[in-house]
Amino acid sequence: MTAMLRSAIRKIGPLGSAMVAFQVATTTRQHWHSIPSEDRARLQRLLRSSHGRPSRLSKAERREVRKLVRALDLPRLVRNSALSAAGASRELRKPADPH
Repeated sequence: MTAMLRSAIRKIGPLGSAMVAFQVATTTRQHWHSIPSEDRARLQRLLRSSHGRPSRLSKAERREVRKLVRALDLPRLVRNSALSAAGASRELRKPADPH
């Protein structure tokens, strides 16, 4: 873990860390449900049958896994998770309104 990340975690505290984790989990769930249910089910079946080992899949199945993972658009998931987590931590750091 980088020093900057450790410092950020210290600043927001345990409740803040839990809120950020919740934001990332919520974003990930929304992202997962944005792809068609048939694709989700097929990817789950392939990953379960392979036990996470590509060598247990046929060449065609490996191609299909790559296609399904590309459909997940992981860069968008990372970006959206970072934005939602930043928003959650920003809310925690807002100074209290004195009025």
